[in-house]
Amino acid sequence: MGSRVLFIDDDPLIGKLVRDFLEEEGYQVTVATSGQEGLDLARSHPPEVFLLDIMMPGMDGFEVCEAIRRDQALRSIPVVMLTAMESQKLNEQAFAAGAELCMTKPFSPERLLNAVNIALHNASLKRINSEKKKQKRKTA
Repeated sequence: MGSRVLFIDDDPLIGKLVRDFLEEEGYQVTVATSGQEGLDLARSHPPEVFLLDIMMPGMDGFEVCEAIRRDQALRSIPVVMLTAMESQKLNEQAFAAGAELCMTKPFSPERLLNAVNIALHNASLKRINSEKKKQKRKTA
C-alpha cells in the first residue's frame, strides 16, 4: 500500500475528488472536514503527509498547521497547504505556520501529486539526515 495522506478540507466535493485521484495513484487517503476532526484522526492514526485547506470554519488551516507543529507525535509530518485564498503574503504565512509547500486552488491533479511526492521525499531526506547526525554523535 502507498503512503498515508490525511486531507483536511471543509468542502466534501473537493475531499472526494482529491481522495479518488490519490487513491488511483496508490495512496491511502483519509478525509476530514474540519481542523479538529483532522487533528483527532492524525493523533489516532498518524499520516505520512497532511494536505490542508486554509479557509475553513472554526480552526483555519494556519491554526491546524501550528497545532501539528506543537504536537510531539505529529510535528515531523510534512504539511502541504491548499487554498483558494488570494494574498501576496500567502506563502509567508503558510511557511510561518510550519507548512512545507503551499498551492493555490484550482490545481491540476498532476501538480497535487507532485506536491505530495515532494513533501514525502523531503521528509524522508530529513529523517535520513537526522539519523546520520545521531550516529555521528554516538561514534564521537
